[in-house]
Amino acid sequence: MTERPKDIPEDKLVLYVVKATPTSTANTVKPLIVMNELSIDHEIYVVPSPTRDEWFHQINPHKMVPAIESAETRDGKRLNIWESTSCLTYLTDAYDHEGLWKGSDLWERTQVNNWLTLHTAALGATGKYWLYFSAIHPEKIPAVIEKLANNIKVQYDILERRLSEKGQKYIALPDRPTIADVANLPFVTEELALKAGLRLGDWPNLQAWSEKMLARPSVQKALSQKFRPSVMIR
Repeated sequence: MTERPKDIPEDKLVLYVVKATPTSTANTVKPLIVMNELSIDHEIYVVPSPTRDEWFHQINPHKMVPAIESAETRDGKRLNIWESTSCLTYLTDAYDHEGLWKGSDLWERTQVNNWLTLHTAALGATGKYWLYFSAIHPEKIPAVIEKLANNIKVQYDILERRLSEKGQKYIALPDRPTIADVANLPFVTEELALKAGLRLGDWPNLQAWSEKMLARPSVQKALSQKFRPSVMIR
């Protein structure tokens, strides 16, 4: 499809997703959690085929989800946000006026950015490729899957040490969750750990953190969202 579908709103924030898969769900759930936490008015559009739908390439040149289209315009063009980390930072910059989720001062923002950047470079990338090679790739390559699973273990060790620090209840800030916690959560669950041949209970502080995050209503709502192809979800 080359033309932008006419049922996509022009005056509202739109989150683009695809029909749920192991890799897409892990990343699209992140902005959904923040939208729920901040009560951001939005609509969800399920893109039939991000790699083939040419109109979507104008929104995300990488042809991947999640992507966001803001209602904000400049010189007649809407503001596009793509890649899950960029989506998280945009949503908090635009809507988190008290800095609860992005950090309220330079100290807090730096802590959040440190852990958010680490996730993007390490566990996020490793987890995504592990999910791809273990669940989607047509040929199973045991050495690759094992290497990626071991890398997940290394990242779990880092997060466990962080959460073992005195008073550290969350990853970036001690007293409350931030977008650094949201970014890590989809890759730190009992279900994913078991698939990687790991026991999340071997990292007790990380397990407690995961259970606490998963119990949040915003997370439950985001995880329960069922994406169907070619539909607007209001």
